[in-house]
Amino acid sequence: MKFKKSTWVLLFVFLAGISGYSQSSKKAFKKLSSPEKCWVVFHPFKAKRAYRVTKEVEQVIDSIRQIGNMGTHHAGNQLDAFKHAFWMWSLAEEIGWRSAKSLGDQHEKGNYEFHKEHKLEDRTTPDKVSGEMDLYNNAVGIRLYKKYKKQKLTQQERIEKVKEAVLRGEMRMIYQTYSGKYLDATGRLIPKNEYYGVWENSKCLVPSTSIFLMADNKSKSLNLSQNIKK
Repeated sequence: MKFKKSTWVLLFVFLAGISGYSQSSKKAFKKLSSPEKCWVVFHPFKAKRAYRVTKEVEQVIDSIRQIGNMGTHHAGNQLDAFKHAFWMWSLAEEIGWRSAKSLGDQHEKGNYEFHKEHKLEDRTTPDKVSGEMDLYNNAVGIRLYKKYKKQKLTQQERIEKVKEAVLRGEMRMIYQTYSGKYLDATGRLIPKNEYYGVWENSKCLVPSTSIFLMADNKSKSLNLSQNIKK
């Protein structure tokens, strides 16, 4: 049996009433994709904690973005990689790594739904490569949590560990220029009409090291066609 969207919302509002959700979290729920809403409905108490953690992570990302040493936006770059790994680690600390991974998986499923409905995520259209990047970096975040969970690190210590992993190239980002123009595996600048709103396009993933953030002069781009999978 499939529930209508309105049914999910009503059920969540009922659960919210008995578990103390705020008006802001109720509004946030309405913006979620169907897979994410399903996760919330079946994990109402963990969802409340996950929402709080997510808001805290957003504050951390805003602070790092203002510094600018990992990018001034978070669409497919080092900051985006950091965001997903740190989000997963933070969620795992609060609700357990299995629940964190489950929420991350549902979030990525929701991106395909957003693509079909022409909705934006992080001010851009979701696509297949972006989803693959996020899932990869989510997994790194879970791995870091498992590696360091017995050390009881502070938030700032966790931030530094994730930064180090990004800068060592342990994560993945989308091949692009410093200003956020996307490149294909041959180093060609991809015209916007070839990727905007297109689920499968010629973007490709690269290690999250700064060497892959290329100058906007495409003559300085690397040809990755022999060793980077699209």
